Amino acid sequence: MRRSLLALAAVLIICIVLIGGVSMVSAFLVEPGTNTSQSTANPLTPTNIVANEFSSLQNLSLSEASEATGVEADSTGISYQLIGNVSDLASNAEKPTESVGMASPKTEAAPFVVGVQDVFLYAGPDFGSEQVGSLKAGNAVRAQACNPGCTWLRLDSSRWIPSEAVGSPPAGLPIVDAEATPTATAPVVFVWPTVTPTPLPTPTAEWSGPRAKEYAILRRGPGTIYDRVGVAAPGAPLRVTAQNQAGDWYQLENGAWVAAFLLDQRPGELPVAANIPPRPAGARDLAVTFSSPWYACIQSMSAFANDEGENVQQWVYRSFRVTLSIENLNTTPVLPVYRPTRWIITDGVVDSVETVSWRAKDSRPVTERQSILYYQDVSRPETWYLLSLGREQWVKAVEFEWNGEVHRVEYTLDEARNQQNYRDCGPSRNGSDG
Repeated sequence: MRRSLLALAAVLIICIVLIGGVSMVSAFLVEPGTNTSQSTANPLTPTNIVANEFSSLQNLSLSEASEATGVEADSTGISYQLIGNVSDLASNAEKPTESVGMASPKTEAAPFVVGVQDVFLYAGPDFGSEQVGSLKAGNAVRAQACNPGCTWLRLDSSRWIPSEAVGSPPAGLPIVDAEATPTATAPVVFVWPTVTPTPLPTPTAEWSGPRAKEYAILRRGPGTIYDRVGVAAPGAPLRVTAQNQAGDWYQLENGAWVAAFLLDQRPGELPVAANIPPRPAGARDLAVTFSSPWYACIQSMSAFANDEGENVQQWVYRSFRVTLSIENLNTTPVLPVYRPTRWIITDGVVDSVETVSWRAKDSRPVTERQSILYYQDVSRPETWYLLSLGREQWVKAVEFEWNGEVHRVEYTLDEARNQQNYRDCGPSRNGSDG
């Protein structure tokens, strides 16, 4: 019985030894990448484990470990922590594993600066240095360093820019020796979007000076005798700079002239213009018309009105009448009393002059109805009589004179006899020839 037990124990020991040997052989023969249970894996087989599990790592050099790790990473995708030798295991045991491919040094980029004005770039930190480029306002470049005092910035292209051209320089830039600055190369310029602000409308001050009351004709000189050069619309501002001697015409800043009465707000005291154009040859301030000449035989005492409107009895043999109309072409008023200035009478041999004119009876005084103020103002037709003509007399001409202008209309004998109803009124009833 005892021998049987010993034999059985020996068989069990042999089985255990054989099983352990088979396990060890299987472990060495397993293919890379085959999943192996943690409890049965050989300690020398690499797996996805953390550093503190490398309890049985062999003593490898840093280059050997890097080379072996690179092979495994390409074939199995397994990551390892790089360890120079087994002695580094203790210090790295508590650190998490990092991928070899992910490890890289971090370099902080140089800060950007943005130009606040157009500026040249220089080969050195001095305005006397060679100009090697330029930077437009709003463009950005990287600043790598600055000179002592940071009055100049060195860009990543090794060119220099004055700090004032970019506002305040970035803090913490390294200080460099300007003499050791290499020759500049082409800068790398980052163009920022240019924002163009929309300009606000400039407020226009309200015009408080003279304006045209109506359509105002502008002329080359102070008077309607001058040519027209333009017209101002109602409400148009007029910049007045001078006036004529009478003050009834204003000169504008563009040299044109306008009648003063056409302005709704006259300026204050003005100088007399020094460049008034000469008066055009033959120019007239008035347009005078004599119309409807007519002879009449009366031979009686008849009443005619004087300037004051009083009816006066006059003995008349034959009378001559004519209608007078005036249009003012300037701004100087034509005030009462206006009438024919001279009647030129002739008998065909001798001429005489009569200066007295009469009006129809019961007429109002001329001072109440005669007033021609400004240009294009027209008088109402006014009929005037010459008293009394002799038997062989007729009117040769009628004249009206105003401010040195003489307006004259002449009549021929044939006109007087035929067209103007001239005829002999016969012997005078009072026994005279009139």
